[in-house]
Amino acid sequence: MSQSDTQSGTRLEAQIEALVLASDEPLSLQKIHSLIGDDISSSDIRSALAELETHYRERGINLVQVAGGWQFRTAAAHAELVRQLWQIKPPRLSRSALETLAIIAYRQPTTRAEIEALRGVKVSSQMIATLQERGWIKVLGRKEVPGRPHLFGTGKQFLIDFGLASLKDLPDSAQLMDEDEIQQLVIKQTEFGQNLTEQTASEQMTSEQITPEQIAPENPANKNNEQHMDPHETDNSKNEAEQTAQNSDTYETGHT
Repeated sequence: MSQSDTQSGTRLEAQIEALVLASDEPLSLQKIHSLIGDDISSSDIRSALAELETHYRERGINLVQVAGGWQFRTAAAHAELVRQLWQIKPPRLSRSALETLAIIAYRQPTTRAEIEALRGVKVSSQMIATLQERGWIKVLGRKEVPGRPHLFGTGKQFLIDFGLASLKDLPDSAQLMDEDEIQQLVIKQTEFGQNLTEQTASEQMTSEQITPEQIAPENPANKNNEQHMDPHETDNSKNEAEQTAQNSDTYETGHT
């Protein structure tokens, strides 16, 4: 390599170094190429980036590839020291929010119902809003099923904040359910909700049709007395009633 080539390479590295340092977000190869000029090839830019990565590898800051671009970051070995610069601790996410984020990251694009099927509990609107405000998730579209629910996926800020070059850098997802298993869970939960609603409605209708007479238990003693009444007692009661009626008629006739 000639001296002019070396100087050209050093100048290119310095230019890229300045651009990446000044940028508030990771710079992609295409962005760097458009800023430097078309007279520099993409391969030269890649070589310069590789040289910068090697140069900063053992220093307090590193050049890392994240979210499809390059960015300078403080070395992980000095994280505790750097953290002392800020007295305010960043807000911590709940475990349920992290679980929801993980499901979206691995299963995207995915719907809210599919997330709930995997977690076994409802996903609050506030949780979804919190993840969206951080830029970690976003709406990718709508699923072509009844109701057309939103499809959620991760945003660029998710890759930046978690230090991932792409979603391929996520840990192995072999333990997650496949698509068929998720759909079966969604169907079961939907059917369970419908059956529960129908059962409740049926119980309400039944309770409205029952009268107080139906609720009051029948007195077994009265029933037994009716079944075991002596026939002679019945005849005597009948004769007494007739005699009383005759006496009443005689009394009324005598006073007329």
